Amino acid sequence: MNKKTEFPFNKARRVTPEENQKFRQAISEQFGIKFRERKIMKQHEDDKKQ
Repeated sequence: MNKKTEFPFNKARRVTPEENQKFRQAISEQFGIKFRERKIMKQHEDDKKQ
């Protein structure tokens, strides 16, 4: 039996945000894992490095 060792990256596609949300919901329901929401902190204009 031949076994490929490399992933076919040329045939791969990105996961959409909707699919990602469905995956997280399924994992949460099945295993009871609570995911934290990631929040982006906004920088003030004077905090930005030049």
